[in-house]
Amino acid sequence: MVTQHHHVVNGLLIDIDGVLYEGESAIPGAVDTLQFLTKKQIPFLLITNTTRKSRFGIQSKLQRMGFRASIEQIFSAPYAAVQWLREHRAQSLYLFVRGDVFREFSEFKSTHYRPEYIVIGDMGEDLTYERLNQAFRMVMGGARIIALQKNRFWKKEDGLAIDAGAIVAALEYATRRRAIVIGKPRKEFFRQAIKRLGLPPEKIAIVGDDLEADIQGGAKVGLFTIGVKTGKFREEDLQRAKVKPDLMVHSFSDLPKLFKF
Repeated sequence: MVTQHHHVVNGLLIDIDGVLYEGESAIPGAVDTLQFLTKKQIPFLLITNTTRKSRFGIQSKLQRMGFRASIEQIFSAPYAAVQWLREHRAQSLYLFVRGDVFREFSEFKSTHYRPEYIVIGDMGEDLTYERLNQAFRMVMGGARIIALQKNRFWKKEDGLAIDAGAIVAALEYATRRRAIVIGKPRKEFFRQAIKRLGLPPEKIAIVGDDLEADIQGGAKVGLFTIGVKTGKFREEDLQRAKVKPDLMVHSFSDLPKLFKF
């Protein structure tokens, strides 16, 4: 498929939260657009920094809204962290996450007592001083910090909300240790996703609402970038952004019109 910019795109990396849905509602036209891509046999991966759900949890949320995607088509920061921990032969860890994300990490020993790694996601309402201090003590005791993502904020049903990045920054500041960041905009995260799609980066477009994690991150690895004005997108962020999207569209549902097939 060719964009109106005459740029050839053969596959897509599609951010989920803020692109396919906001909170509990699908973005108008998004379900049909994903179906359209499937029908046209355009390979895509749904990529996400969300740390509140396992891929199975994400898949069932998508299904409830009418989206059809296989587990293989979902590529998440927690799943990428599992790959990283495997490669580094991790033995033990302790998870600071919520929801069913722990399901992704079942192969590792979970322990309170001197874990090798602590894995931090968006703890949301479970974030207490006590838990933060527990994480702090583990790091002071030698644990390395694995940050599933370092997003500053995200968009909830009732407005903007502080994200995992702020918790990670607090721990880094207190411990003087650097976290190992796994999710977008890390190049490694995109490289893993690109490898799974099996296409050269210049033939892949990323669609996202986050100018830092999606657009800037995608541009750094050579992807064609498409910004959407849904989710956390704010006009003033676009003015300020160091890296502007190659293409700006109103929402994900504009995709079919953009391409000649």
